[in-house]
Amino acid sequence: MNGDIIVPITFITSIFGIIYFYLKSRHRERSAMIEKGIDASSIENKTKTIATTLKIGMLCVGIGMGILMGYLVNTFFGIQDSPVFYFAFTFLFGGLGLILNYKIEKSSTDGY
Repeated sequence: MNGDIIVPITFITSIFGIIYFYLKSRHRERSAMIEKGIDASSIENKTKTIATTLKIGMLCVGIGMGILMGYLVNTFFGIQDSPVFYFAFTFLFGGLGLILNYKIEKSSTDGY
């Protein structure tokens, strides 16, 4: 078998395996809670879903801004074929997006 095909197949299989075992363990946990008489809907947290969506959105916006800033700096400085700016600004703005998300979540929970 060609070595070029083994890596993608292994990666995809690993991802599906992780998802399968996560869902299987979650199902077992909920089944055990139902058998003990604990309400399984109590583990659902709606505010956590909103916070996760906000976090993912802000991370994606930060990554997009980082790629754009890396492109602009690379273009204006005239350095050809240098991926350093792309990586640096992507991580910088992605991290800033997560820090901003933390500040927003902290200020919304402090108000209650």
